[in-house]
Amino acid sequence: MLCIINCGTSFLAELKESIGVLEQAYEIVGIEKLEGHDFAKYSGIVISGGPILLSEIDWKRYAKPFEFVKDGCIPVLGVCLGHQIIGLLHGSSISSGTKIDQKEKIEILEKDALFAGVENRSLFRESHKEFVSLPDGFTLLAKSASCGNEAMKHGQKDIYGVQFHPEKSGEVGRAIFRNFARMCKQ
Repeated sequence: MLCIINCGTSFLAELKESIGVLEQAYEIVGIEKLEGHDFAKYSGIVISGGPILLSEIDWKRYAKPFEFVKDGCIPVLGVCLGHQIIGLLHGSSISSGTKIDQKEKIEILEKDALFAGVENRSLFRESHKEFVSLPDGFTLLAKSASCGNEAMKHGQKDIYGVQFHPEKSGEVGRAIFRNFARMCKQ
């Protein structure tokens, strides 16, 4: 079973639909219920996007409930805000820029199981104004004209972050979720 951590995303319905079509059981856990939650029962975790601007708050306090990600051994996929949280937990810096709210061509830089079956330059939906640098120990998987770190992977664990929104990107986005679900079954 997958766990979707809902960070207040306005795309929750699309996220549930994208995972639901995989015929993959899932449970939604609100961000306010992370402390003390038993994540060992899940085969994978998806951390959603959300409306929080981490550059404008004490992000360390906000990210504290996600510390388990660093110590865990199950696959994790952070989407938008989830991507940023993963980056910050591992030493990234965060910056703010112009709001991007459109489909954008993403260039895949490294072959990886997360992008299996996805063309090298594919359109994905963006909806963000903050960006994280690539943390030490991570591989840069994709970039775009507006964002230097569109996708990343931890060097030793199946911990991924994508700045874009696969749940709003049609079939190419569903491929990302299919590939992640395959990792979770291994």
